[in-house]
Amino acid sequence: MKRIISLLIALFTVNYALAALPPQYQNVNDLDVMVDYIKKHPEVASTLKSIELIEYTIYYGDGCKVVFNRKPSTKPGPAAPLEFRESNCVIK
Repeated sequence: MKRIISLLIALFTVNYALAALPPQYQNVNDLDVMVDYIKKHPEVASTLKSIELIEYTIYYGDGCKVVFNRKPSTKPGPAAPLEFRESNCVIK
């Protein structure tokens, strides 16, 4: 019985680990979403200050920021893509 439980745990762990996207690829995907947003909004691009990948935030203008988030997932697999959440300044 212990062997069966151990085997099931091992199989679940391996499947879960293999389904996740490695951090370097996830970071590149996240950065692509943020850069695409900058390219689509000239006022952000022209006053860009920095991109914070850990906080999923673009800083631009005079104290302005655009924040992205990711929908939480309860199943194994790659993380959901970043989505626009909010901006503290009006973006045209």
